[in-house]
Amino acid sequence: MSAQDESLQRWRAVIAILLLSLGGCGILPHGKLEGTDHPLAGRIWHPVEKKFVALSDLQRRATESELVLLGETHDNPEHHRLQLEMLSASLDSGRRPTLLMEQFDADQQSAIDEALGAGRDPAVLMRGWDVAQYRNLILKALAARLPLRATNLPREKLRPVVREGFASMAADEVDRLQLLSTWDDAREKFMASVIEGSHCGKVGPQLRDGLVRAQRLRDATLADSALRHLDGGAIFILGRGHARRDVGVPRYIEAQRPATRMLSIALVEVSEGMNAPESYETDGIGRAPAYDMIWFTARARRPDPCQAFGK
Repeated sequence: MSAQDESLQRWRAVIAILLLSLGGCGILPHGKLEGTDHPLAGRIWHPVEKKFVALSDLQRRATESELVLLGETHDNPEHHRLQLEMLSASLDSGRRPTLLMEQFDADQQSAIDEALGAGRDPAVLMRGWDVAQYRNLILKALAARLPLRATNLPREKLRPVVREGFASMAADEVDRLQLLSTWDDAREKFMASVIEGSHCGKVGPQLRDGLVRAQRLRDATLADSALRHLDGGAIFILGRGHARRDVGVPRYIEAQRPATRMLSIALVEVSEGMNAPESYETDGIGRAPAYDMIWFTARARRPDPCQAFGK
């Protein structure tokens, strides 16, 4: 094998590993919770009004929204419990929302529909996620006969964008998804820092920029999927970064359908010694908060993720 072929194989392997970590953080085993006695744990913060709100207020705002985004940390069981609580409250209000899930790839929809039609648990179809974390939520939707929609872009469709950029896509699709019109240098710099941080500084500039493009395409695709299922309302289960208004799914939704009534809720783990709600989620682009609401939770105990990157 030539040196060029070996280099190409290494490049493909690195892309595969990093795309897995970018899109499937749920492969981490869930652990015990820490910080359950933290003064912020369980409280809900309104960043614009700079005040705490009651759960009943949050649920009321959710019922008034066409789309509720519940941005999770994938391996935190408390986040999944709260998502189930929000879905249950929506059903109790008389609504029948569509359940949108990042954890299913769009090419799985027919298999999901078949499982739902037969009364079988579709959670087993998940690829690379901790199924146990999501089963109760999915079974609730199954029991209520709610529509369940797969929204994620399969990884094989991300790889050309990582390697070649948006030139690998049809120009009209790039325009339709608003991939360029929603972006600027400030957002590029911000997302590059996010990618570098999430990969423990072990990613070179070329691959980093490719992964930023992949993240943008995933957010735009998730938004496009959501826009197709807003009749009757929808609840979106997705990673917290995807729920950001400044660079995530809401930005692409607003670009395509500006009048959409959205509620972006960040489920945020508390940190020891950080007791002021204003100390959390302070990064971002522009003056507006990244989320409409911050719901503080205990944090999941997990190993140092940087060990996987040799740090």
